[in-house]
Amino acid sequence: MSADSAFYFTAGLITLFSLLVVTVPNLLHAALALIASFFVTAAFYLMCSMEFVALAQIMVYIGGVVILMVITILLTAQLGAKNLFPKTMGQRIWGFMACSALGASMFAAISRVEGGIVGKGIPATGSGDLETLGRRLLESDADGFLVPFELISILLLTALLGAVVVARKGQRINK
Repeated sequence: MSADSAFYFTAGLITLFSLLVVTVPNLLHAALALIASFFVTAAFYLMCSMEFVALAQIMVYIGGVVILMVITILLTAQLGAKNLFPKTMGQRIWGFMACSALGASMFAAISRVEGGIVGKGIPATGSGDLETLGRRLLESDADGFLVPFELISILLLTALLGAVVVARKGQRINK
């Protein structure tokens, strides 16, 4: 399979699963289609030799956002219930026209790029592979990210302590 056909195949799958997310009346099925869309997006990142971004896609979106969404759906909605807000024909027509306009503008923008999107070169593997990225994350020099990571950890710890203080402000602590 050539690179172009693999790109168009994954782009078609992403489009298909994304359309399923917004058209399926059952919320749980929509969440499952969203998980599939995120997996195919991670596969697309792997095709572009961006392993770290693919792993982050899986861990952050599928592991966090989608699981939270599925739990919320399971706790708040009746899975077999029909859609509470059915769309009228007018809303469907306006939605189709908006999607068509967006698609046409995206197609016009992509067609102006010389060689198309697929014709653009993928960056050298030395600049975005996991080993290089891992080294940069742990370096403390000007190109490294060790100091910002430490500052973010202090900020998150402070926010966590602040959340505990705010949550316990109304409660009396027995000694």
